[in-house]
Amino acid sequence: MKHLLKIWTVNWVHFQNPTKEELLNIWEDYDLHEIIIDDIVDQTTQDKIDTYDNHIFMVLHFPKYDYANKRYKSNEFSFILWKNFIITITSLPSNNIEKIRQDYIDETTDLEDPEKYKISPYYILYKIVDMMYDKTLDLLTKSNKDIMLLEEDIFANSWVNKKLLEEIMVKKRNLVFLKHNFIFQWEIIWEMQKTIEKFYDWQLDLYFEDISYKLDKVDNNITIQSKNVTSLTEVYNSLMSIKINSILARLTVFTLIIWTMTFIVWIYWMNVKLPMWEWDSAFLIIILLMTILSFTLWIIFKKRWWFE
Repeated sequence: MKHLLKIWTVNWVHFQNPTKEELLNIWEDYDLHEIIIDDIVDQTTQDKIDTYDNHIFMVLHFPKYDYANKRYKSNEFSFILWKNFIITITSLPSNNIEKIRQDYIDETTDLEDPEKYKISPYYILYKIVDMMYDKTLDLLTKSNKDIMLLEEDIFANSWVNKKLLEEIMVKKRNLVFLKHNFIFQWEIIWEMQKTIEKFYDWQLDLYFEDISYKLDKVDNNITIQSKNVTSLTEVYNSLMSIKINSILARLTVFTLIIWTMTFIVWIYWMNVKLPMWEWDSAFLIIILLMTILSFTLWIIFKKRWWFE
């Protein structure tokens, strides 16, 4: 679907998941290189920036969270920039694009002096990338809170919890996805800053330094959370091992106590004269002896190995 916005002398055309026919029209209308169209059609294209005689083509990927499946999807953003024209293409819907477009509509409706506002394709590019990094940081903040809740759940559960284990694995998988998503963007942002200087006189260094700073925050957050989830996995495995060992220890003590009582009973099964064999109260005395012996063994194990 095509959306056109005119911001004074700048035209902004946005496509969301364009059809092949729309892409062919873009190619013909704006005399683009066929490689650009091929890259847009190919959803597996990595982040990149290509410079042509009078325009710039760039591809960046940003995460979009799928709440139904509890995982991130990759939303591919393609940018084609001329001096007074920008085309943006997304593979999935993005509310952030619409928000920026609406902000421009609101700001320029009664504007008398356009020089007061940053109206250029390159500043629009900065606004989009900046907002997407802000959105990613918000997602990471929520993810960090989820990790803290997972930590509480790990210590609250007394036995293996399949759902809890699944949540840890999902969190780990999502962080691996995020790490891979942003790993190539450092080079793209650095190259974008140098390239834009050749096409546009106004200095945007400060703005793209801000983008670099936010990308650094995103990368650090992902790294820290990945380590935290790895630590949680190790703690979870350790706790489960401790609990399993505790159960095995209880079973071992129980087996030893039962074996001791069985041994006494086995002795009195023998067809020989044993102490108390003629006593009327022998049965009760033997039962009492086994009970005292069992209780004594339990106390010894509890105090000596701090068995709980």
